[in-house]
Amino acid sequence: MKNQDAKDPVTSAEINNTAPGGISPREQFIEHLKDLQRPISIEELSEILSSTIKYDEANKVITFLCMLLNYTDQDQMNIAFNAESSTGKSYIPLEVASYFPQEDVMIRAYTSPTAFFHDEGEWVKELKIKFIDLEKKILIFLDQPHDMLLQRLRPLLSHDKRELTIKITDRRQKSGLRTKTVVIRGFPTVIFCSSKFAMDEQERTRLLILSPEVAQEKLKASILLLAEKLSDRKRFMEELENDPKRRWLKSRVALIKSANIEEIIIKPEDMDYIVEKFFADHRHLIPRHQRDFPRLIALIKAHALLNLYSRERTEDGHSIYATREDIEEGYRLYKMVSEANELGLPPEVYDIYVKVLKPHLNDEGITRREFAEYYYEVYHKPLGIRRLNEILKLLSSVGLIREDPDPNDKRYKRIYPQVACHISQEEPTCNQCVFYHTQECIMENPSFIQPTATYPNKCPKFRKKPSISSDRVCEICGSKGAKFHLVPGQGTKWICDRCLREYEGDV
Repeated sequence: MKNQDAKDPVTSAEINNTAPGGISPREQFIEHLKDLQRPISIEELSEILSSTIKYDEANKVITFLCMLLNYTDQDQMNIAFNAESSTGKSYIPLEVASYFPQEDVMIRAYTSPTAFFHDEGEWVKELKIKFIDLEKKILIFLDQPHDMLLQRLRPLLSHDKRELTIKITDRRQKSGLRTKTVVIRGFPTVIFCSSKFAMDEQERTRLLILSPEVAQEKLKASILLLAEKLSDRKRFMEELENDPKRRWLKSRVALIKSANIEEIIIKPEDMDYIVEKFFADHRHLIPRHQRDFPRLIALIKAHALLNLYSRERTEDGHSIYATREDIEEGYRLYKMVSEANELGLPPEVYDIYVKVLKPHLNDEGITRREFAEYYYEVYHKPLGIRRLNEILKLLSSVGLIREDPDPNDKRYKRIYPQVACHISQEEPTCNQCVFYHTQECIMENPSFIQPTATYPNKCPKFRKKPSISSDRVCEICGSKGAKFHLVPGQGTKWICDRCLREYEGDV
């Protein structure tokens, strides 16, 4: 009995020494463990994170789940916080990282593309290589002025191989330039923060792009939190340290880490459901969907990992099965950020398009000055020329807008909506499936349904949009009642029905 008590952290004497309520320390420990293992919802997680991160519901939850996937074998995600200065793009990942064991978090301020390989890791003298172990590390880069480092880490971000061999040049005083071999091992969780929008498309497809909210309610709540912190820093930090919900979440993360879950398995019937749902939302696939789909799967797996103690395990105990609840919650989180990301835009820029440009775009276009005025009306601050150029360049690069010379004054340019498909007033059937889409429809459903044998009469998913017609004059015959049409190679024209029937060429 003595030997058993010596090995057991809770001895028989402690068991007999019950608390005032009649609960022994062992029973207290069991109750605490049960509480740590109970299911937790996304809403409860968001509430706990709200102790220091106000609003930004999707951003903080996705960032937390992304970091949680760090403890899997191969399901790590990469995030880019891309937004203008002072919005909190560095604050969110730093605050979320405080819930994770600090030995797993690597925070770097500015790091040049070559300094990262020179300074990190250890030199293995026998093999004459620099070995950098990033296995299950959360790597946070703060305020990067460019994406050159990410370009060097492309194979790492896309999980090409667990061990990557990189050749770099090392400048020495006596021997000049020499080649150095660097071996990087593991799949880290990379979080990249930058205010520069000019990120290469290859990096944009490898990262889930997030932008902090800038709504008035969020800014007010943030200032109130700052006031509380700056009035008495010591008291504020003590309250955070003693917050039972924050302590509970930190313990939960440590418990998940110790579980050593290597993989989250999605059953075949559930994967079929996910694929069917994804295809329904993306009727026409593009190459970047091959990287968007794994991010959706990662969020589903992250929700399962968050609730691993209420999930079925494999026989070896190192894998768990995702449930339909995980699928629905993961899909809901993905939809919150999918529109901007699938366009390759930072959510902040996409928000500017939706709130500022989209309501005013028409066939007559708007000037840059008008765009700046509309921006001021919405965000109550001036728009600088450099930032204006960055925004328009990004929106133009993804095909949402175009800039053409002003027909009345060629020295200036006007901003027009990018017409994406045919425009027709007739309700289409599968035999003449010519779907017209206003700019609003394009953003709601960027994939256009095409005629198939599945819908023999009329496509049930067709949603009739307001027709684009007026008393405009036909540009061919001069009669009234013309409709707006896209003529390939010639732009847009107002053409009446009679001229449309006689028009030679595609319209």
